[in-house]
Amino acid sequence: MIGRAHTVRPLARWAPVAVSYLVASLLLVSQAAALTAQQSNYLKLAERGVAQAKRTFKDARHGIWNGKRNVPVSWFDERLGSHMAYPLATIWGSVALFESLSAIASANPTAANRAALDAFAEGTRPAARPPGARIAKRPGPANAAAGARVAWAHTATVVYGGAESYWDPAMGAFAPYPGDRGPANTWFDDNAWWGIAFIDAYKVLHKTRLLQDAQDAFQFIARRGWDGSGGGGLFWNTYHSPGGQKSGEALAAGSLLGALLAGALKEAAASAPGRAKAAYMAAAGADTQTVEKFLGWGDSHFTGNFGGLYSRTQFDNTPMPYVAGPEIEAKQLLCTELPNGNPYCAQARQVADAAFKRFAYRLDMGPQFDVIYLHWMLVYGQQAGDGRWAPMALHFASEGSANARAASGLYLRAWDGTDMSGHQAEPNMLRTDAATVELFGWLAADVP
Repeated sequence: MIGRAHTVRPLARWAPVAVSYLVASLLLVSQAAALTAQQSNYLKLAERGVAQAKRTFKDARHGIWNGKRNVPVSWFDERLGSHMAYPLATIWGSVALFESLSAIASANPTAANRAALDAFAEGTRPAARPPGARIAKRPGPANAAAGARVAWAHTATVVYGGAESYWDPAMGAFAPYPGDRGPANTWFDDNAWWGIAFIDAYKVLHKTRLLQDAQDAFQFIARRGWDGSGGGGLFWNTYHSPGGQKSGEALAAGSLLGALLAGALKEAAASAPGRAKAAYMAAAGADTQTVEKFLGWGDSHFTGNFGGLYSRTQFDNTPMPYVAGPEIEAKQLLCTELPNGNPYCAQARQVADAAFKRFAYRLDMGPQFDVIYLHWMLVYGQQAGDGRWAPMALHFASEGSANARAASGLYLRAWDGTDMSGHQAEPNMLRTDAATVELFGWLAADVP
């Protein structure tokens, strides 16, 4: 598998995090041994679900276009039995599987589980310098912290592996479809969900390359998504369609991605040598400033009348759970990262209360949406000592286990057992199956 050349990318120029992998491995083994009976049960469900998804959705028949040719790769189809011209899973179609692998490797960090996550993120044995890659330097995004421009390079004809295969050098972003190469309508919320998944993988694998992937996604959102001429806010996509729509999904998920990055960069700085430490801290500070800009605009322009819950669009103030979860966790992260007395602790509590009142146990958008809400409310609950969310996640996991499984053994129905046509998905989709598996995985990792 040919991988992306990372030696010229900003984070990759910094010294890797100084981690003792022997000590880390011993700690991870200890963590796995400490699982409760409930966690072990959900871990088995998650591992079984991922194994079945790999057997049924894996597709080695279709290559990825790299601008010149289709290169045979093994990836996943968007749905079972697809006869479409482009059958492979989109970012939105496969992000739940990516997160499932991170959850499993977090709960049970065996060499096999870590390798499976690594292979999904980067592909199998990615090359450090792809043969025949043409690298063209061009000016890159401004480094807000240092006030300088950095050399920016992309490979024009390289095929990346795994989740990195969605990287489109022409857009400087992760494209909706793997292997896309060329100017195309690209989605800011997709880049946020994908970047968050890279951060979750980084938390397990501690590979700087994954941190850079997340940073690339965030820089694209901040650079291209922000409306600098029309009053602020984040567009939904690069075409600004439909009708100049601003997106609650992009706003909340982009804020969470930036907040997660800032925390990860500060952790990396703690064990990095001098110049690398300063670079990590500068990047963390710049990301935090951008997140505060996003959230400040959202609080002023996108909250409607629902206790601080962000709207769907500027034309529709309906709040959605999978927007609320990232919004709340982004504010909770700033609460803990910024000096005492910052406003985000109170804001996170206020919005969490509003979310519980608004949505309660009425989660029926669909597993592919609702698992995002439950994942980040579980994390928030642990950080804030808020015990409302673990019982909720366990309730829906029980519902999903009882009702969502089809005769094939895949979780192809909604958690209440209804057909996915009523939950914004088509039949037999990877996203539906993987979302339920992801919930099992996070319960194994996060709920004793």
